[in-house]
Amino acid sequence: MNEIKNNSYNQFKKLGYPTKKLENWKFSNSSHLKKYNTIISDSNIDIKEYLKIKNTLCFLNGALIKESLENCDFKNEILISNTIDIKEKDTIKMSENFNNEALFNLGIAKFNEGIFIEFKKGNKDHIQINVINIYDKKSENMFAPTFNIFKLNKKNNVSIFEKDINHGFDSFNLRINKFICDDDSILNHSSIYQDDTQSNLLRYNYYQANTNTIINIDSFNCESSFNKDFIEIDLDKSGAEATVNALNLTKNDEHADNNILINHKSEHCNSSQNVRNILQNKSTSVFNGKVIVFEGAQKTDSNQSNKNLLLSKEATAHSNPQLEIYADDVQCGHGSTTGALDKNSIFYFQSRGINKEDAIQILVKAFAHTVIKTFSDDNIKKNAQAYIDKWMNE
Repeated sequence: MNEIKNNSYNQFKKLGYPTKKLENWKFSNSSHLKKYNTIISDSNIDIKEYLKIKNTLCFLNGALIKESLENCDFKNEILISNTIDIKEKDTIKMSENFNNEALFNLGIAKFNEGIFIEFKKGNKDHIQINVINIYDKKSENMFAPTFNIFKLNKKNNVSIFEKDINHGFDSFNLRINKFICDDDSILNHSSIYQDDTQSNLLRYNYYQANTNTIINIDSFNCESSFNKDFIEIDLDKSGAEATVNALNLTKNDEHADNNILINHKSEHCNSSQNVRNILQNKSTSVFNGKVIVFEGAQKTDSNQSNKNLLLSKEATAHSNPQLEIYADDVQCGHGSTTGALDKNSIFYFQSRGINKEDAIQILVKAFAHTVIKTFSDDNIKKNAQAYIDKWMNE
């Protein structure tokens, strides 16, 4: 691992901070991230309230609080070790695309905290895990890089619900995750981002899917000043499926950016991307969605959908759905729409005695509900639905 970290740091120095000349950073500014150069420090914050939450793994500034395992029903069904101690190259190996990302390399070079969780072979019971990432920033310009790896063995069925909690100053939280999914396994990975410390979140999530694996990824982002999410999924073996559903709510000058790449490397694989953005004020969103169908990946079924609702004339949405197809027996589609609320729809409600403000709320909720209803986890469904009312009325 030390050799990998050294190589990553050299690669970062070679590439430098990303500029808008790069396709994946064309509409995202990284210059403000340079000031976050102090690795996040230890904390003495009281986390007792989080330790009381059943079946929850608590991470404090990237480090697993082992005491949180005591309240977990699944503690005997997992094996835990430190990422930095892993020797197997295949386990550590990440996407080549990520290896060309400067800030990914910075995260690998600088991380000190991270765990490898392996779910035991032969366990077919549904395991539900809450992951709470607590950041306690006592000083300015804190940088918090982490690298976690999750391995699902054959027929494991795992749901991970992830939430961030920020205290103190703003920071740069860079999180790298890898998910290895063996044959016939099911992974539901749901995430909520809500932050009032004006921190910056950059994530690199890499998923490997084997035969008949099912991967569901749900994301709900709100109150996040800078949120950039890289997702790459390799459908390596026949029958694998992947679904990505995301809802971003942005206001003021917030920035939400989804970069999704799904590689269809084998036959009879399905994938779906459904990303919706609702923007207020001068906020911006980016959707870079791409599907590559490799040669020989026949009977591929893939769909991309990105819809953006602008609630302000000053809000901006950038959308770039892409397909690269090198097989001839496939069914692939993509679509993108951006616009304001339909005036005729608002008038329709007003003509039936509903005032304009209520009509707008009804239409915005309906727009959001089309993705919320597809979330695989009830927690994220309830949180997203409840938050929209607050967000609209602030």
